[in-house]
Amino acid sequence: MNIEIIEKVIDVFNQYGDSLRFQIDHFEEVLNDAAPSMMDECYLVVLGMKLGVFDAMIFDEDLEISRYVRYLCEYASLSEEEALFMASVFSVLIEQIGYYFEIPDIEEFLEKAYQDNRYSHLFVLARSYFLGFGVKQDYEKAFEIFSYLYQQGYKETCYYLGSMYEYGNGVERDVLQAIHYYQENPDSLSSLRLGLFYMYGHYLPQDDQKAMQYLMQSQEKEAYLYQGLLLEKKRDYSEAFQTYLKGAMVFQRECLYKVGMMLKMGIGVDMNLEDSMHYFQYGYYLLHEECAYELSMIYFDGILSAKDEKKALTYLHQAARLRSEKSCMLLAQFYELGRYVKKNHRLALSYYQQAQSIREVLSKQNEIV
Repeated sequence: MNIEIIEKVIDVFNQYGDSLRFQIDHFEEVLNDAAPSMMDECYLVVLGMKLGVFDAMIFDEDLEISRYVRYLCEYASLSEEEALFMASVFSVLIEQIGYYFEIPDIEEFLEKAYQDNRYSHLFVLARSYFLGFGVKQDYEKAFEIFSYLYQQGYKETCYYLGSMYEYGNGVERDVLQAIHYYQENPDSLSSLRLGLFYMYGHYLPQDDQKAMQYLMQSQEKEAYLYQGLLLEKKRDYSEAFQTYLKGAMVFQRECLYKVGMMLKMGIGVDMNLEDSMHYFQYGYYLLHEECAYELSMIYFDGILSAKDEKKALTYLHQAARLRSEKSCMLLAQFYELGRYVKKNHRLALSYYQQAQSIREVLSKQNEIV
């Protein structure tokens, strides 16, 4: 299945208006015309619209893909691959289109919640202001409500107060205050932040043991990735693989890539190229650039299936569009030498420049880490 369907759906919405999704038969006809070579992908997108999955995801502030995958497998009889593809496509569409809706009379709800001391209602409203979900994002308003709840002993606010102090959202930045709040109530989200502080030596002394302790307390799927990185650092590759695998099972995209690479190289687990391709495919559905690159290499090599240069180039171009430095460099060389494609020095230069730009961004990110 091809993630290019995302662009086709956006093109259709841009041409006909987003309200077209409520006219399912017309939407299906138009989308099929726009993407005649992607009929399977069109079918899944239209089916998701009919099942109400797209609308449900729009109004889901947490939007955990694994929950929708389980639902679609159980109640719509889709395969896991089909369910993941559908849920991933919809999540990207929602992010790129930028759906916005307003909770009516939210100020009245807020006033009533204060009057009745309904702390759980206030917490939900504070998160709405914090996330900009159903209301215009307002960190100062969120900070005000969270602070009030904290004073009432409502410790579930600690992560959000810590986050706002850490990044200076709605309040003057104060990392020590952020750490104080994270440590006061080390729930799943706070434990993840503290684990990363200790892991990278940000604001706290670098301590891999404490980092692992906090990361293991977190139920966030990203925690599996960082646990795996710490285990790799200790050269405990077998445990690292098992930890990445846990993340892959809840579709954490970096973990999917890590599992794919370890299976490909036989690191911490027996080499299994067929299984590695499976994980790369799932990572690709979640728009992981290096998973797209690895799929390209599989089709260039022709090890698992017949060599297919057309498919290989399709994945390679998509990986480059997803900002894979390796893909940009390889395409630059292909266009420079006329290998698999017609020589084109202008495109070669463009891909070299893109690779350089990506390298500079990654270098800055590494400096921050």
